[in-house]
Amino acid sequence: MPPRPRPLAVALFAVVLAGCNRDDAHLDDVQKMAYSVKPAVVRISAYATAEFHYDPAAIAALTEKSQDDLVARNPPAGDTAVTTGAGGSGSGFVVHPDGFILTSGHVVAPTRDEMLLRRDLLRNGAISALVKHFPLDDLRRLYREDGLEPYISTLSTRGRLEKIEVVNEVELSNGEKLPFVVRRYSPALAQHGTDVALLKVEHRNLPVLQLGDSDASRVGESIWSVGYPAVASSTDDVIGGWLSRDSDLEATFNPGIITALKRNRDNVPVFQSNVAIYRGNSGGPTVNRAGLVVGISTWGHTDAEQIKFLVPINVAKGLLASTRVTPNVDGEFNRHYRSALDAAVDGDWSLARRQLASANQLFPNSPDLIRFGADIDRAVRTMPMWRQHPLASAFAAVVLSLALLFCLKLALTSRRPRFPKELLNATTETVVAPGGRDAQDRPLGGLAPRILGKFTILNGSRAGERLGLGGSGIRIGRESMICEIVLENPKVSRLHAEVVSIDGKVLLIDRNSSNGTYVNDQKIDKRFLKDGDIIYFGGRNAVAVAFHA
Repeated sequence: MPPRPRPLAVALFAVVLAGCNRDDAHLDDVQKMAYSVKPAVVRISAYATAEFHYDPAAIAALTEKSQDDLVARNPPAGDTAVTTGAGGSGSGFVVHPDGFILTSGHVVAPTRDEMLLRRDLLRNGAISALVKHFPLDDLRRLYREDGLEPYISTLSTRGRLEKIEVVNEVELSNGEKLPFVVRRYSPALAQHGTDVALLKVEHRNLPVLQLGDSDASRVGESIWSVGYPAVASSTDDVIGGWLSRDSDLEATFNPGIITALKRNRDNVPVFQSNVAIYRGNSGGPTVNRAGLVVGISTWGHTDAEQIKFLVPINVAKGLLASTRVTPNVDGEFNRHYRSALDAAVDGDWSLARRQLASANQLFPNSPDLIRFGADIDRAVRTMPMWRQHPLASAFAAVVLSLALLFCLKLALTSRRPRFPKELLNATTETVVAPGGRDAQDRPLGGLAPRILGKFTILNGSRAGERLGLGGSGIRIGRESMICEIVLENPKVSRLHAEVVSIDGKVLLIDRNSSNGTYVNDQKIDKRFLKDGDIIYFGGRNAVAVAFHA
């Protein structure tokens, strides 16, 4: 058995190996995609609020003309007002760092037409007044019987609006709110439009999403819709009412696939998908696995949960071209943020921290950047000390490396085994041929096999035994049924190695053994043998054999 390396060499090698071992923490591809997409997704509000005023005569007229036994409760004593509103919110995403944003046309449609906006405010105000003065069960009964609409129409024509306030606002993912103007607009699909709008806000160096090629998308492709569904916000009374206001900045990330490639009545491409799209998701991006936008969420129906529709992003590219807005332009934020994400994927958390700090200065208070920063801090704490403090460790590393090289040199000079010389001078010899254990198993004809070389076993109970290699294709291993040379050692595999002859040379081949085959202390897959080579089957503590040419 070869002597052990010196303890000092082992200790130094272990220290250096531990210091040089890279930490295993990496940002995976899906995490990177989610982090890269969400900062550029925005919430869009397009609505109006007002006071709806009406007098007692308006309520009395409804009761007098009613043929449905509709009786007012607590009728107004004088001029009365209720709050009314029209419009709503949706999602969108930044396509240029100078403040250009894509969304669905129907998201911003409510505030584009002043007459329609006033009509909706009056109608919604009339509904609020009816709820205030008439029993809710009676109103529900009329609604089920399609008899409520005349009451709404009558009251809305007798009321008036005061203190109208129109809100056209974009809320960035870091909570910053900015007014927007509509640069280009196309109505909803049902109105023979493409349902796309381009907005502009005054801001620079915004996070930007990269646009993909929707023509290359196929049925079955994995996609994710990103947006701000109303039911997942703190303003929703049913589901989200218990959520904090801070959580409203967290965009929702829903997975799905493209289920069909279709066209609308005007021959405009439309994607059908099973991805979740709810009220408030409209206008948000749909991205592929690479984080590229391939569609815009446009329409869903509560009665068809698995059937949603997306506007392919190539349709929106035509709208961008008409306004001379160039997509896929990186601002300074994107350059720093992408570098931080790439470094995290590579496990270079120190570089990720520096790049994220630069991105944070350009776009502060983003929840995703804050969370990514926490991921970086956790990963840095698990890094080896030399990576946390590279300059302080450089000198120690040089000294340690020199000491290691010196000790390893001393250790390697003493690693060659020194077997007793009398083992190499064995007087008895067994010839092993392919297909048989020894020369008695010769093929028909009785010819003696050609000897390729000889093995002398150097350790164990068979030390000194010499085996003649009587032909090409001799198998070596622990299993006697398949091997010509049987080595009964637990570290030797059932079929461990094979000896073959090529152009008069002896080639030793490892047959995927569990513990390996070594020639002169080097692990091999295959090696031509030379006279005097020392071979270890199963490692240096298993079976040692000397080869003689």
